[in-house]
Amino acid sequence: MELFERFEDLSRVIDQMNEQAVQERDVPYVRLHDYVHYCDVQTFFHAYTRRLRLPQEEEKALFTFCYRDTLERKSEIGQTDLYAFTYHYFKNMTYRTGNLDTPDDCVEKLDLDLFTPYRQAREKEWRSETLNDAERELLRKTVQEAEALCK
Repeated sequence: MELFERFEDLSRVIDQMNEQAVQERDVPYVRLHDYVHYCDVQTFFHAYTRRLRLPQEEEKALFTFCYRDTLERKSEIGQTDLYAFTYHYFKNMTYRTGNLDTPDDCVEKLDLDLFTPYRQAREKEWRSETLNDAERELLRKTVQEAEALCK
C-alpha cells in the first residue's frame, strides 16, 4: 500500500471516529490539523520538560496551557508555519545545562523563570483582567520573537 493510500485510510478512520464520538457521546468534532498540532506541542513539551520533574498535575496544567496558547496564537501569526512557530515558542523559553562545550552533554530545559511570567500574563488576559504595560510588552515580545525566527 502506498503512503498516500495509508494517509487516506487514516483520514477516513479519523472522520468515522469523529462522527461516532459526536453522535454517541456529544463530543466536539476534532479537526485533524488540531490533532497534529497537539502532537507537535506534546513532542516539544516532552523534550524540554522531561528533566524538570514537575508534579503530574502541574505538568498536565502546563501542557494544557501550552497547547491552548499556541493554538490560539495561530490566528495572530497569519501565514507563519504553526509547527515552526511552536518550535521557537518553546525554544525561546529554554536554557542549556550540562557541559556547554560538548553538545552531546547538554540538556535543554524549559526555563520556568522565563515562562511563568508569560503564562501568568496570558492567563490574566484570558480572564479579561487588565494587563500592565510590562505584561503587554512581554506577551507581544514573546510572540514577535518566535514569529521572527520562523521567517
